[in-house]
Amino acid sequence: MGSAAVIVSTVLIHYLGWPGWDPLASCLIAILIFLSSLPLVSSCAKRLLLTVPADTEYQLRETLSGVSDLRGVASYSVPRFWMADRPELAEGEPVLGMMHVIATRGSDLDDVRERTRTYLSGHGMDVVVQVEREGEAKCWCGGDGARSPSNPTARF
Repeated sequence: MGSAAVIVSTVLIHYLGWPGWDPLASCLIAILIFLSSLPLVSSCAKRLLLTVPADTEYQLRETLSGVSDLRGVASYSVPRFWMADRPELAEGEPVLGMMHVIATRGSDLDDVRERTRTYLSGHGMDVVVQVEREGEAKCWCGGDGARSPSNPTARF
């Protein structure tokens, strides 16, 4: 389109003699470039802000409500999810993410991690799960704002 605008402006200048066609063509080209970049900027912003579609977010909330019900899980915190760049590489799991799980005292951390990963994978998510025992507070997130049945209003 930009090349066509240049050709048309050159023809108009040649036949009509008014040199103002060139700046008009330049403005048209600038507008075309701007409009064609909007979808790319929007897509990049959504990716950087880790946004997910509204229906997927609803499914995530439903799935996460079941994490606290798993045996050995006291609560969870820092859930972060995003859509896979190319779903064919995610092997049927287009939602990727990470989360921190706080395990009850006396539970096997590896068992809690595997149980949580299996549960989330069964709901179409590929999630990296970090597990810590309740009360140890070694994680960088500190476990503050952990979600549990006793604290359902923690931030998502």
